[in-house]
Amino acid sequence: MSDALDSLNGLIVPLAEHALLLPNVAVAELVGFRLSREPGNAPPWFLGWMLWRDQQVPVVDPLALLGEQPDETGRQPRTLILNAIGERPGVHFIALRIWSIPRSRKITRGDISTAPGTLPYVLQTVKLGEEGQNLCIPDLLGIEQTLDTAGLLRA
Repeated sequence: MSDALDSLNGLIVPLAEHALLLPNVAVAELVGFRLSREPGNAPPWFLGWMLWRDQQVPVVDPLALLGEQPDETGRQPRTLILNAIGERPGVHFIALRIWSIPRSRKITRGDISTAPGTLPYVLQTVKLGEEGQNLCIPDLLGIEQTLDTAGLLRA
């Protein structure tokens, strides 16, 4: 089996109680947090839109999606721009507000195992080698579909 199938470059995105595990290819950029347009009447997990590379990108709060408490540490939030995967015309990116800097990690097949737990918008909870906490592989397509169903993909 080739090395490409045995390993993956990933990003660990710490949240409050959980951490996300994303493949590097899912992430377009990490930028400062700023909203260009706030929503009117929207679910608490939807923060609004930000202007990024001349596009209005919907911004989601992953803490609210996972049912975690808001970050009240006073840290400066950041925005993790993700490549959209739903192949919807005109929708190229979605964004997550995060409170820490993701760290890169090479993940090999032997390092990862399933872990117990189910959360909304999480495909799988995993244990990764010596990481202290379980990691959540987010359902990015599900998040994108929820944004679309709520009419929030486009500003």
